[in-house]
Amino acid sequence: MHEFSYYKINKLLWRWSKKQGASAIRDVKVSFDELPPALPVRPISKVAPASKQPRQSPWDEMLDDFGKFGTWLSESLTRPTPSPQQKHANVPPFDIQRIPRAMRKERMPVGAKLMERWFSGRLNYSPTPADEVAEINQAGQHYPADMYDTTSIKLDWVLKFARAKEKYDVLIGEAVRSSAARKVMHDKLTTYKYETRLFTSDLCGNDTRELHQRFQFQRVEVDGSFCEKLAAQLRADIERFGVPDDLSAALGSFNIYAAIGSVRFSRDYLGGSEATKADVTGVWIYVKDNYTFTDQQGERSQYLGHWSTAGVIVVPLDEVASFSSYVPYVDSPVTVGNPVIEGEVYYPVHNSDFREWSRKHQRGGDFIIYSDRRFVPMVPPITLYL
Repeated sequence: MHEFSYYKINKLLWRWSKKQGASAIRDVKVSFDELPPALPVRPISKVAPASKQPRQSPWDEMLDDFGKFGTWLSESLTRPTPSPQQKHANVPPFDIQRIPRAMRKERMPVGAKLMERWFSGRLNYSPTPADEVAEINQAGQHYPADMYDTTSIKLDWVLKFARAKEKYDVLIGEAVRSSAARKVMHDKLTTYKYETRLFTSDLCGNDTRELHQRFQFQRVEVDGSFCEKLAAQLRADIERFGVPDDLSAALGSFNIYAAIGSVRFSRDYLGGSEATKADVTGVWIYVKDNYTFTDQQGERSQYLGHWSTAGVIVVPLDEVASFSSYVPYVDSPVTVGNPVIEGEVYYPVHNSDFREWSRKHQRGGDFIIYSDRRFVPMVPPITLYL
């Protein structure tokens, strides 16, 4: 049997550690058989309370119970059974819904929490990249309110990661004062040129989504999705790199945004004529990200590592070619020990696996993440003439 090397997280040094002795298993794959979690209870609208229904008679209640039993029996008979591959006599199955538990073992608790939210959500996805930008779902409608998460991600947590803090400093120190940013602010503030003061929180309240739509003017990208980091590291010397962290698992590549916060207006003379001077005295800073498992059309689905109940491992791409010209190694489950022991068989996972799970169960809710926001004074103010 062919054996090859793989990389496992060394939690002491927080680096990839090279191991030997993995071998492929051909007759198993990641399972989608576990039923999804119960749907979250959606709040009952107070606008139109349900009217009281007349109490059923004992005869009607009995018929209703028979109907419920018939529905349960029909669902039980038609419910998909485990595939033959997952009935392998020796290898314990690994269901894709167990990945969040494995993520916590790899010190990725926030990423695990967000993935669990996706699994527990009702079906919601954007058919095209353009729909995703417009936040339009498969029904041709705007994402419903419960597909916006404004509590899970805190800006303070994001900025604990050096690469995010570095981009944040660029945003508030340079990018908000760029010519491109000034042009956008100019266009957004023209409507308010006859005001004396503007506080966008007065107009938008605590609704960061509305603030983003009306007053966002600049952003910086923080790169490093889990799969992108794996790809970059496997093309180089993986042992020189740190492993993907909880920020990668939670947000992947994401943006830190700036929106207009407060403005002071005054009248001034510019070129011999009166003009409105707008001093932007503060901006709001926040994170926005789409939590989705969408691949680029026409491209191979993104690889997210090999997962088991024990965690994640990866394999260098240069070893793939030498291993098999028929089945790329990255698409094969591997065992790193005794395959009959749970956790010692690792399964390749891709974005497409989540989409397949979603099609099977008609669940899985793509959602929009907004962090809390921070008010940052602009000293000196950003001055514009309207």
